[in-house]
Amino acid sequence: MIRPVAYLLPLAVAACAPMSVERAMSECESQVGLADGIGGHVSVGVGTGGTRTGASIVITNDILNPKTPEEFYAQCVARKSGQAPTRPLGAIR
Repeated sequence: MIRPVAYLLPLAVAACAPMSVERAMSECESQVGLADGIGGHVSVGVGTGGTRTGASIVITNDILNPKTPEEFYAQCVARKSGQAPTRPLGAIR
């Protein structure tokens, strides 16, 4: 009888594999606002259950060494996919 761990091993290995360059570029473009190390959002909503509000602030270690959006984008894509971006920032849409 094969142990259940043997079935999970391929899934664990696949989860560590780099993603495609296209997907990495898309994800990194949405995160480029964090290039200076600070980001966040505020939300307000009204529904049948009443009003809802929310807010979040994100501070990364890039606040000590801010990057240009282009630098952040290139480093993010390389980190996620292992390859350089094939299109410049902003050309995806």
